[in-house]
Amino acid sequence: MGGRGVTMDRRITLRDVAGAAGVSIATVSRALNEDPQISIATRERVAATAEALGYVPDLAARSLAVRVSRTFGLMVPDATDPIHGTVVAGFEQAAHAAGYTVIVANSLGDAGREGRAIREFSAHRADGLALMGSILDQETISRMVQPSPVVFLNSERLDHGRLADLEAGCLRPDEPEGIRLLVGHLVEQGCHRFAYVGADRGASNTIRQEAVAAQVRRRLGVEPIPPLSWVPGQRAELAAALRDAAADAVIGYDDRVALSLLDGFRTVGLRVPDDVAVSGFDDIPFAAISNPRLTTVVQPAAQMGELAVAELLEAIETGSLAPSRVLAVRLVVRESTIRTGR
Repeated sequence: MGGRGVTMDRRITLRDVAGAAGVSIATVSRALNEDPQISIATRERVAATAEALGYVPDLAARSLAVRVSRTFGLMVPDATDPIHGTVVAGFEQAAHAAGYTVIVANSLGDAGREGRAIREFSAHRADGLALMGSILDQETISRMVQPSPVVFLNSERLDHGRLADLEAGCLRPDEPEGIRLLVGHLVEQGCHRFAYVGADRGASNTIRQEAVAAQVRRRLGVEPIPPLSWVPGQRAELAAALRDAAADAVIGYDDRVALSLLDGFRTVGLRVPDDVAVSGFDDIPFAAISNPRLTTVVQPAAQMGELAVAELLEAIETGSLAPSRVLAVRLVVRESTIRTGR
């Protein structure tokens, strides 16, 4: 999966103009439509760039959207989850910049709620949809809402989970790479008894769990402790089980799981990181202010929301979605895994 460059045998798109002009796709769209909120200098630069590249609006594609509502639909699993909220913020900011209103729905990981949200978006004549954590079949959804484009963020459908998303219109963080970086850091800290604590989140949980096992086997030549599942309200019981299994490195499915483990380990008398190193995934705001501060993998949540809008705008303009993309992640090391006494 990857991006695409400008070639002479295809139509020049808004993405091409944006790249050449050094602005966002949303800014190109607004500038070419003479939006007064875009500075005259920027409008002139964008117009000159478009002319130099030979950009011509695809009127045939635009005719598919004659019912334009200037509205996008965004579905997330749970807007109260900090990482999902960050995606919403990035999406809404980019959509607003392009002159679009956003309707947000929460699926709560329920197929029935997800289906109702999609029908509601269609009833409001949304020009495009972005579905995060979808558990429904991607091809079926795309057919349901045509001609409105659909972008999928972090599909949780298990048969699409191992990066086997549709060839176009899917965005996903590089979870295996994040786990590789995390396990490598923990091994360097002297950890050798790894445990993964998962959550019932479908494909993302499967990807991360399998990546932990693969990296531990590759780096240490041993099997990790059998994975455990996080249950709200049972942090002490889970911490006790990890203590009894002699885990010295615990990777949580996400930061919320990892932060609950910090409290659980205090309850059972284990010190973090001296007795057990704890890490998460996502880098929610609380990770940087916990005690100890949490080592985690940063996924580009705000960027994912912004990219979803950019791809919807391009799809409306050209009639086709951009190729699916895997987004880069990075490791942030904090006190929860730095074992100074080793």
